[in-house]
Amino acid sequence: MTITEYLGTLPKPLLIGLGTVWLIGVSAADYFTHSAYLLEFSPFYLVPVSFFSWFIGKRSGIAASISSAAIGFAVRFRHAPGTVAYLDASIFFMLYIIATFMIVQLKRLYDRERDLSRIDPLTNIPNRRALHEAASQAKSMAERNRVPLSICYIDVDNFKAINDRFGHNAGDRVLAMAAATIAGALRPSDVVARMGGDEFAVLLPGAHGDDAAGIMRRVGEQLQHAMRRNKWPVTFSIGIASFASPFASVAEMLAEADKAMYVQKKRGREPLDECDVVT
Repeated sequence: MTITEYLGTLPKPLLIGLGTVWLIGVSAADYFTHSAYLLEFSPFYLVPVSFFSWFIGKRSGIAASISSAAIGFAVRFRHAPGTVAYLDASIFFMLYIIATFMIVQLKRLYDRERDLSRIDPLTNIPNRRALHEAASQAKSMAERNRVPLSICYIDVDNFKAINDRFGHNAGDRVLAMAAATIAGALRPSDVVARMGGDEFAVLLPGAHGDDAAGIMRRVGEQLQHAMRRNKWPVTFSIGIASFASPFASVAEMLAEADKAMYVQKKRGREPLDECDVVT
């Protein structure tokens, strides 16, 4: 996780406090350096202006620009009152405002690209990277609240045969419908992601083994119904791994769910009868 991503997870009041500290620090440095005529410090106000613009938003960036220009004007007017102080304040205010709008636009583009990088383009559900991030957050929350957490793996049985018999377009439709069906059968707090190929993972925050099995049994029923409705000879293998604190790493939890899914696949039974659960 980068420092930008970490700061983005902090609550807004804390971010406002950090930005205010930046602004006070730059203002103090501007005052002392200008008093001694050592350095023109006005460009450094771009640091708190950029911070507010990126992490808080456009209005906060504009407010920081106004504050920075006003503080800079007060510092310069105190030592050299006259037209120059007004001109300097106007020029730097324009610089801060331009920087604010540029940074806000860059933040929008950054958020858009970040979101796209976490969505599987075929199924329009989260991808492996997004699932890992969601699982890390769910793990941290489960540890704080001392609640269980379940992760499930779903595999399309004999998917290669679907592609060979009906074509890759049909295979893509199967995956897209499976993703939509799984997502529609889950709770609002749950997360489904395509892990690659014909495998999906489901994150079930707060669900212990029995709860997870009930949810995935409903998922399996709806998947089978969707496949039969479209006359696709497709079945699914479902494995569930449920955990209680202390939790393993996200990678280990995913590996346990994957292992449970392969146990069922080797048994070759219908997923509607039972789901393999590892606790």
